[in-house]
Amino acid sequence: MTTAARQVGTGVDRPVSLERIMQFAAVVFLGLLPAATIVALFVGVVRDDSVALDFRQFYGAAEAIFRGENPYASSVESLTQWGGPYPYPPLPGLLAIPLTAVSLQAAGLVVMAVLVGVAVAVLAVLGVRDWRCYGIVLLWPPVLSAIQTGNVTLWLALAAALAWRYRDRLLPAALAVGLTLAAKFFLWPLVVWFAASRRVWSAIVASAIGASALVLSWAVIGFAGMTEYPGILRDLEDVVGDDSYTAYIVGLDLGLPSGLARAIWLGTGLVLLASVVQLARRGDERTAFIVAVASALALTPIVWLHYFALLSVVVALAQPRLGLVWFIPLGMYVTPGSGHPTPFQTSWTLTVALVTIGLAVRAARSFDLRPVPA
Repeated sequence: MTTAARQVGTGVDRPVSLERIMQFAAVVFLGLLPAATIVALFVGVVRDDSVALDFRQFYGAAEAIFRGENPYASSVESLTQWGGPYPYPPLPGLLAIPLTAVSLQAAGLVVMAVLVGVAVAVLAVLGVRDWRCYGIVLLWPPVLSAIQTGNVTLWLALAAALAWRYRDRLLPAALAVGLTLAAKFFLWPLVVWFAASRRVWSAIVASAIGASALVLSWAVIGFAGMTEYPGILRDLEDVVGDDSYTAYIVGLDLGLPSGLARAIWLGTGLVLLASVVQLARRGDERTAFIVAVASALALTPIVWLHYFALLSVVVALAQPRLGLVWFIPLGMYVTPGSGHPTPFQTSWTLTVALVTIGLAVRAARSFDLRPVPA
């Protein structure tokens, strides 16, 4: 009997066959399926006239700025309209001006295509080399929502990834975080992380860049809407705040008084922020960074599905190869992007996010202790 025949007869070839099946399944489910999903997303938004819904705010603001008009809403009633009004500082609107050279739909499709690349870039910047991770992240409902709506969330994720990648280089790290502060005051807990991890100058420079970019961008439009802007944000929270995934909404769903629910929400966020300081001072910078991103999500009064695309930073930092934690955000397929989620949907979405962050923290705490491959 030949060696090959003996191997077949004794079943030695079975592990090889199983390995090939697993490889084929990976190609189908983590390669072809994500590609088909992205194509279907583009086809669907064109068919339903829902191309880059959130980008319509930026496009409208850019047109107004280009015409020399005030881009900000003048009435609370307009806050209920989808795709308007403009609730961001001037910088994103200014950056969108070149896209007004084409139609809104064409510009939206360009933005969506770019955001697919940004989602991939987040993982690449964080050193993820397992191609399967790129496939599965393009199946995550929050990432698909961020692409479909065409907002700034994935850009924020990329900025956070760059801040981590260049954390020991003052200007790149500070610039990455500082510009986000001028575009959307969301990643401010990373400034706390800078300071707590003994990068005080990074915290100072990031804050200075954010403040300077904010003032300069408002100066470009003659400071139009600057004094009214805080009121616009309050009105926005009043109108759409219940269409959100926060601990505050969960408290209200449980029948808690508004004041108590808000105190629990703020308390949870502040505990996370305090944990950032404690972990960073102990030298556990990776875990502290992950918790800083989590605290940004926890302390934001309005959180929609696409905000959880920031979990790609959390998971990539904790486990740069495919593992269980990469699959957890798929549980958000029961989560609507907007439209007044039910109490179950709100609680379920936050539970999925919490489990993702918890598993990521567990993996991250031992990450730097793993032996370097020979």
